[in-house]
Amino acid sequence: MMHSFLKQSHSNTHNRVERRTLQQIFKESLIVCVWIGFGALTLWGVDGFGLFSSTSHVPSATSLQVDFPEVHQIWKQGKAVFVDTRSAANFRRGHIPSAVNVPVNRVKQTLPVLPTDKEVLLITYCGGIECPNAYQLMNVLLASGYRNVKFFPRGLRGWQALGYPLETK
Repeated sequence: MMHSFLKQSHSNTHNRVERRTLQQIFKESLIVCVWIGFGALTLWGVDGFGLFSSTSHVPSATSLQVDFPEVHQIWKQGKAVFVDTRSAANFRRGHIPSAVNVPVNRVKQTLPVLPTDKEVLLITYCGGIECPNAYQLMNVLLASGYRNVKFFPRGLRGWQALGYPLETK
């Protein structure tokens, strides 16, 4: 009988320890999720997610892309403002000629460099195909009322790969 009682007591203790461990894991996971969310809000700004936007833009990503050879023709004809989403330091090292710099993590501070005419064609780009910044900034600009925004997914690496000119500042 005593042996049975000790076994049950040990089992209850083990269950309590297991429960506490699971509770601790849950708490720590919740904290990590909160910090990730806070970090994302800090990086992209609250409205970068469209949380406060009253407009809903849900066009397909492919209809918003512009690629070769069209992007080069648009640039040569001066039909768009090219918007580099990379950091100011990377922008100074080299960018598409006549592009303006609106780093995705400093949109609010740098938005005034864009035209006030919301119908002007804006083409966002970043370093290359693996960089999401051009797509993210395009969505922020659409949510800000710009109606003619596209992104150039191949970015600066794609531009350079075809031997097109760069400008440095």
